[in-house]
Amino acid sequence: MDALRTCEANDAVLAYLEHEQLPSWRTSDSPWIKDGYVLETHPDLCEFLASIDDRAGAKTTFRYLYGKPALIAKNDVVVAFAQGTHIVCLRLPRDGCDAEFIYTREDPVPNHPLLEAKRRELERLVAGDWTRIDPWRTGFEREERDARVTALLERAVSRAQAS
Repeated sequence: MDALRTCEANDAVLAYLEHEQLPSWRTSDSPWIKDGYVLETHPDLCEFLASIDDRAGAKTTFRYLYGKPALIAKNDVVVAFAQGTHIVCLRLPRDGCDAEFIYTREDPVPNHPLLEAKRRELERLVAGDWTRIDPWRTGFEREERDARVTALLERAVSRAQAS
């Protein structure tokens, strides 16, 4: 994590992903605890991100950051992460993403102040260098969808390595 923290490009995304860690989680062998943090991502999204990593070859590394799956470029820049049941973000501005994969549904506004604050934080993140994509985009065969998302990831990696 130290190399990721020293990379200034990761400041905003790490601040968004970070959450409280309980001491008992640090030694847990539960499948719902990753690196001492509770897994806050549906297993299907974890698998989705890992499969993109596999298809991208050696361009990224899959790992958990604060209990959330993420992909990291070779220069230690976080280029993708997933959370919850349907949040997947790529380090690409909206105009660098294929429009049909940009997440456009309106999620319900959370009633809890902490969840509302996290949502605003996500909105700020995706207003800049990040774009929230729809991992379950319909209208495509799975192979085509996966290939297109992998291509988006490769764009994000190229962009991250150029900065």
